[in-house]
Formats: sequence, structure tokens, C-alpha cells
Amino acid sequence: MTETRYNMRKYIARLLGAGSILLALCFTGTGMAGGDDPYPEFIAYYDASANGLGIGSVEVRLTRSGADEYLYEQKMDASGLAALFGPGSSSESSRWRYLDNRIQVIEYRSQQDGGDDEANAHLSYDWEALRVKNTGAGKHWEIAMPEDTIDRLVMQLAMLFELRDGKTTFSYRFPRKGRIKQYDFKLVGEDTTELDTGRYRTLKVARTDDKKDKSWVWIAPQLDYFPVRFVKQKKTGVKIDLRLRKVEFLPGDTATGSAPPVTD
Repeated sequence: MTETRYNMRKYIARLLGAGSILLALCFTGTGMAGGDDPYPEFIAYYDASANGLGIGSVEVRLTRSGADEYLYEQKMDASGLAALFGPGSSSESSRWRYLDNRIQVIEYRSQQDGGDDEANAHLSYDWEALRVKNTGAGKHWEIAMPEDTIDRLVMQLAMLFELRDGKTTFSYRFPRKGRIKQYDFKLVGEDTTELDTGRYRTLKVARTDDKKDKSWVWIAPQLDYFPVRFVKQKKTGVKIDLRLRKVEFLPGDTATGSAPPVTD
């Protein structure tokens, strides 16, 4: 592999990783859960672009994996030049339980060809000892964790529960690269978002603690508070944009457009 191709591969891996992280950091969901489930099972599909050029698609899936246990999975497949020069795909998964009205992470995994150690992690959470350890690729580590620690993939679920409680600011802690990090978000206003399926009135949430890059998510209340768009504007000038193409709730027949778009 030539140096130019290698550098391009690393750069696109970072773009795909940025899209994946953006979705993980900002994804919020619907309050349609039935029975005792805190969240409905679903499959959602997004199209990803960088500065207007398509770089791939993202599939997000939530399923119930056992009594009070859930599996949240996300996969991004590259296309176009991203597939030619970069990694073919990246994936993340989070296995968690819902106890005492809160998310308790059991295990988190990430995998990306050409990605760094953080993109190929395997985290295990010990809630009795309040410790989390990484046994994935690269350097292994183990650290103490606060009682409210989650992972970056289910951060959105915690945000959902707080949104349903009427909160407008959110702070979350999760392990990364051998230490505990904190991300902060804020509901900053309302907007109208254009999709292929129509125009939707949306709530706009922004990340507030990143002094280098900017991230936003647009959530459509008329689609049961499902996220319809994500944007990450990097300081380098690269703009990552993810737009909802389709969402299917399982079981049932609630698909994209379950509520009509705005027409005025």
C-alpha cells in the first residue's frame, strides 16, 4: 500500500469513525415502548455524507436480548471513495439492563478496520466493584468508575429519559482511553428539517463542551421523538451529515412517516 493510499485510508477511517461517534453521542429515540420496556425495538437506516459527498450508510438496531436486558447495535458501511480508500465498515454494540429507572451497561464493543484502539474496544462493567476494564485491541486497562457511568453508544437513551422528564441540559460520563470522560448537551431551540420524506418540525440539541468541533441532532416529535438528522462540523472544515432514510419499529407496523410531515 502506498503512503498516499495509507494516509487516505486513515483519514476516511476517521471520517467514518466521526459519523459513527456522532450518531452514538446524539442519537435519541421514541417513547413508544410497550409494556415494561423502557424503549421499543427498532431498525433505522441513515445516509452519511462528508461535505456533500456520500461516504456510506448507517444501520441502527435495538432488540431485547433477555429479561430486562437489551442489545443496541450500530453498523456503518462505506461507499464510493470511502469504500475504495477506507475501511469497509465499522460497528458498535452495547448490552445493557434497565434497573431502577436507569441504564446499567453490561458490555460495550467496537470494531473498525483501520481504526485505532478506541475503535476496537471491548469494555466490561463490574457494578459490584465499580470498575470497568478494556480487553480489546491495543493496550488493556482497568479503572474505577462513578455509579452513573454509561457508554458512548447508549448515551442517547439516558438523554431520552431526561427529555421525557422535561430536562433541557444533559451531562454523561463514560470510559474512553483509560479514563472517564464527560460530554454535555443542551436543547437549543426548534427548527424545520427537510428530508426526502418531507419537512418536519424538529427540536435541536447541541453538544456544548467541545471547544474544537460542533455537533447537533434534530429530533422530530411527530415521529415519536425519533432523530432525523445529525451534523458534526469539524474545525478542519469537514462536515459530517447523517439523515434518516427509514425507521421500522418491531413488532408492529410503525414505519417512516408514521405521522405526516409539515406541509406549511
